[in-house]
Amino acid sequence: MQRCLLLLICLAVTACGGGSGSSGGTVGLSERPSNTECLAFDPTAEVQLTPIAPSLSFNAPLLMLPHPSLPGIFYVVEQGGVIHRLDLNTQTRSQLVDLSATYSLSECNECGLLGMAFDPAFASNGFIYLSLTENTNGMTSFVARFESTDNGQSLRDDGAGGLDRTNLLEQQQPFSNHNGGHIAFGPDNLLYVGLGDGGDANDPGNRAQSLSTRLGKILRINTDGSPANNGVSGSVPEIYAYGLRNPWRWSFDRDTGDLWAGDVGQNQFEEINQITLGGNYGWRCYEGFQRTNNSCSAPASDPIAPVAAYGRSDGISVTGGYVYRGNNMPALRGAYLFSDFGSGTLWALERQPDDSYQRRTLLETGRNVASFAEDRDGELYLITFSGLFRIDPVNVDVELPQRLSETGCVQASAPWQPGDGLIPYTVIEPFWSDGADKTRYMALPNGTSVSVDDSGDFQFPRGSVLVKHFTLSQRLIETRLYLHNADGSWSGYSYQWNDAGTDAELVDGAQDVDLGGQVWHYPSAGECNLCHTAAAGFSLGLETLQLNTDFTYPGTGRTANQLATLAGIGVLGQPPTAAQRERRLTPSRDDTASITSRARSYLHTNCSQCHRPGGTSQSGMDLRFTTPLAQTGACGIVPSNGDLGRPGAQLLSPGDAENSLLYLRMVADQASRMPPISTLQVDTRGALVIADWINQLGSCN
Repeated sequence: MQRCLLLLICLAVTACGGGSGSSGGTVGLSERPSNTECLAFDPTAEVQLTPIAPSLSFNAPLLMLPHPSLPGIFYVVEQGGVIHRLDLNTQTRSQLVDLSATYSLSECNECGLLGMAFDPAFASNGFIYLSLTENTNGMTSFVARFESTDNGQSLRDDGAGGLDRTNLLEQQQPFSNHNGGHIAFGPDNLLYVGLGDGGDANDPGNRAQSLSTRLGKILRINTDGSPANNGVSGSVPEIYAYGLRNPWRWSFDRDTGDLWAGDVGQNQFEEINQITLGGNYGWRCYEGFQRTNNSCSAPASDPIAPVAAYGRSDGISVTGGYVYRGNNMPALRGAYLFSDFGSGTLWALERQPDDSYQRRTLLETGRNVASFAEDRDGELYLITFSGLFRIDPVNVDVELPQRLSETGCVQASAPWQPGDGLIPYTVIEPFWSDGADKTRYMALPNGTSVSVDDSGDFQFPRGSVLVKHFTLSQRLIETRLYLHNADGSWSGYSYQWNDAGTDAELVDGAQDVDLGGQVWHYPSAGECNLCHTAAAGFSLGLETLQLNTDFTYPGTGRTANQLATLAGIGVLGQPPTAAQRERRLTPSRDDTASITSRARSYLHTNCSQCHRPGGTSQSGMDLRFTTPLAQTGACGIVPSNGDLGRPGAQLLSPGDAENSLLYLRMVADQASRMPPISTLQVDTRGALVIADWINQLGSCN
């Protein structure tokens, strides 16, 4: 079946801006058009996501695991230090512990409370193990043992206002990233611990290959913290396997005992590995199946190749999952399910008759998948920053139309024209799309409306479709559709126009096509949600900051404010607040406007979908237009993921664009360029705006 394919990297964020308030109190459309055709079916996948505890919200949940013996009881681990005891039977929760009230947890994108495991003998000893990073003699990773005397309702205190805690393992971290932190008991009842290589893109010591450090390893210890009988030759007896960059979520196959791990790549490939005792998995000499350009000592042993690897067209940060052993989805039994934190794509890795593995897309979730969970029956769950979900089967499998003219989103006889019921819109500050011009439309199911959240993001009803045409030199080259599915996920579809401009065909996978001298990138399905993040409200450009401008509606010829028009025709369930009506972005190309407002508007559109709280970036920056500069986490901050060969460079160095990665990444080569997707052409004008803004800054205030 043809799956959801599209880049959506910039689906709803581009266009000409301008204008300000409403024009004489009028609206641009007389009434809301009726939509009955645009993708008037439910494109589904092999699986769907069913929300669990939908009335409860969680703050950066990183892990969920079942109680060892009580059905329906799960523990949800938040990065900030809170562990919730979730009862799915009653849809209620209580708090097991808040570690931030007792310990100085490290605060960074890859720090905090990272792992939890129950002792195999929990029923008799009550032991619970936690993995966390603390500010102790610098940032330090700990694996510590705690005790519950009430079957997992609370943790025992030490009688002095703290918790009864025994540290089993302690590792100082040289940098704030690549901490790993996952812990789990294996079928041998020993505790396995995953640690990243400690960060630093240069890593002159090649820590992952060194057998004299725990960094970049899977460790195995006894429940008292002593090394297990690992037998790996080296000075660190806890090492079970090595050569890993940042193992993010791994699990044991409950049938075979095999250990499967996702290992986050650098800038080329994400890996799925089967971890074995003494195995060397190649980093930083190998990434995926390829030798890297990193300086690294010769591997201590021949590296073990990954079971599977995927590149940047499919995602940016792998999230390891589980081998499915449940009963609800028989066709997937024995397949390894995993995802990507950036793209949210859910894959199955299936063994073939020749013992190779083939990767298959199950669903474009459109969510930041932090980890998987497995219940007592072997059914699987997704833990995302936008909710907790069970992975369930679906019973309907619908083919997408191969031709754009068959979707109902355009006129069948003139597919360059919008279909009935589509509402045109524009944005103030466009997302850079290699110089292409765009026209945009939205389609809502009849009888529904859009809500606007406190940040001004539009929240669309399920069944909504966003449509965008791309043109280069007045030639139609691509049309993208972005659909809000019945299960709450978003899916992207891309159609490539034929040379005659008469129709467009559904794109199958990533493609680079020479269009008369300029290469145009048609991204794969996995790239859709790398920028259309849950943190940014998925639709990106459809927010009050972008739509608070005048627009001349082609159907009526009237010029009116878009927010007033959408409220007037009933598309917005509630009109925007007074504050939302007053705020708007500034076109970065408006040379008469403030350079600060122009630059911050550009960063908001092109960068903030990932660089914001809850976003997918490894950086802690918040580049939203509404965030004061001193609070963006960029100004005066040393980069944690490489300096592009500029020693002493900062993310943003006031007065010095040439030593500011915020600017340098915009003009860097393809592998290091930001935004990372579909920017084959440098946005020289946008880069100049950012450079001029940085150069005139006197300080971070």
